[in-house]
Amino acid sequence: MESLIFLGVILGLAAGIFATTYFFKNKSNRQLKEQSVILLEKINQVCKLITVEGEFSEIFTHRDIKSTFFNLVQLEKKALIIIKAKVLIGFDLTKLNIEIVADKKQVKLTKFPAPEILSIETDLEYYDVQKGIINKFSGSDLTNLNKKSKDFIRKKVESSHLIQIARNQASDTISVIKQLIESLGWELVSDKIQDKLKEHRQLKE
Repeated sequence: MESLIFLGVILGLAAGIFATTYFFKNKSNRQLKEQSVILLEKINQVCKLITVEGEFSEIFTHRDIKSTFFNLVQLEKKALIIIKAKVLIGFDLTKLNIEIVADKKQVKLTKFPAPEILSIETDLEYYDVQKGIINKFSGSDLTNLNKKSKDFIRKKVESSHLIQIARNQASDTISVIKQLIESLGWELVSDKIQDKLKEHRQLKE
């Protein structure tokens, strides 16, 4: 929801620019094109749009066995990790393909990005940590464990239904963008994209 508000604020700034242009109708078509470029830049600046938030609680077991003394002795480090994670999924709007038709005051949406994982926030709790006197957990080990934990959660997300939920919300996202652009007196042309999204959704059902 905060991202949608942010989208509205950014496009609201663009609305101010176009309101100024409206009062100067006698300006050349060249200036109209310059304003249309500003609209495109404002859309790109939104960047991320979050549509789905998921929370995970998983148990991750880490083992690291190190051989020493000519492979005669094996030193083991083991940790049981409780991972609590918050995952944000949505759309990277910098990947939108947009074409501006200034004389018709149209914004043509020719490509809409696929949903993706925008961020993973993890909180790790270590239990049953076993380490030898020689083979201890170092700072780099803990950093590596954090990375492995995020990779573990990423795989869980990819195998879940969250990505599909976000994909199903693509049409709603386009509708929000459409309303905001129309509030500026412009038209969003996205029929082909909407048809593709509808076909994809029907195939999944």
